[in-house]
Amino acid sequence: MVKIFYLSIASGTQKRTAEALGYPYILVNFMTKSNNPPSCSKILFVDSGGFPSSFIHNGYNKSDSEYLHFVKKTKATYFALRDYPCEPQILQKYNVTVRDQILRTVEHHIKLLDLLSNYDLSAKPIPVIQGWEIEEYLFCLDEFREHGLISEYMAIGSLCRRNATTQIRKIILTVRDELKDSIKLHGFGVKLSALKNKAVWDALYSVDSAAWDFDARWHRYRKKVNASAFEASLMLAKNYINKIENLKRKYEGQKTLEVVSHV
Repeated sequence: MVKIFYLSIASGTQKRTAEALGYPYILVNFMTKSNNPPSCSKILFVDSGGFPSSFIHNGYNKSDSEYLHFVKKTKATYFALRDYPCEPQILQKYNVTVRDQILRTVEHHIKLLDLLSNYDLSAKPIPVIQGWEIEEYLFCLDEFREHGLISEYMAIGSLCRRNATTQIRKIILTVRDELKDSIKLHGFGVKLSALKNKAVWDALYSVDSAAWDFDARWHRYRKKVNASAFEASLMLAKNYINKIENLKRKYEGQKTLEVVSHV
């Protein structure tokens, strides 16, 4: 069940919002310009930025060394192994298949893990399970098993740019059923509508979202709020976190998201 909700930080305004809230769970994207984490972060998850990098460059334009140095510099708790997302817009743009992306993910995971002995990292690497249809996620898991990439904490990718909540739920629950109960799962960008399903909530250990900031920018654009960018971001971040905490109370009988020990 969900224990950690990460605020996804990708701009100066978002960073300021997190600091104003003193929010302890932070996810930063390595590929964004404002990727230095706020000082309030106690548990920091570094995302490799697979989607923007793959969409723009059909891969990573910054080296593995740069990525690992960033992970070390930020004193991250966790970092995603570099993956290759499977959204249709990437497949169409570069004429690649989901299978191609999965095999590239497996190869790069192995490559990055082989480099870790050269770095003094306290952060724990998180494998990213890729796919688009359910059977493709299962294929990825088979490849992970074959190459020893099953870990105690793993993430599910290519979820956040879907409109079909039912499909998101099926993917998460299928992956959950395929892994031992002791393995913790992170859902990248899982929609609030999907988390309202108790089975999905119970299947995941952590999730992240930047939807609150999108809502803030949309509300200001539509002139639905008379506030600065920061004020709108802060207001809607509080609202989003409250919704997550309400789900937690509903499903677990706890008042707030608690600080948990590292896995």
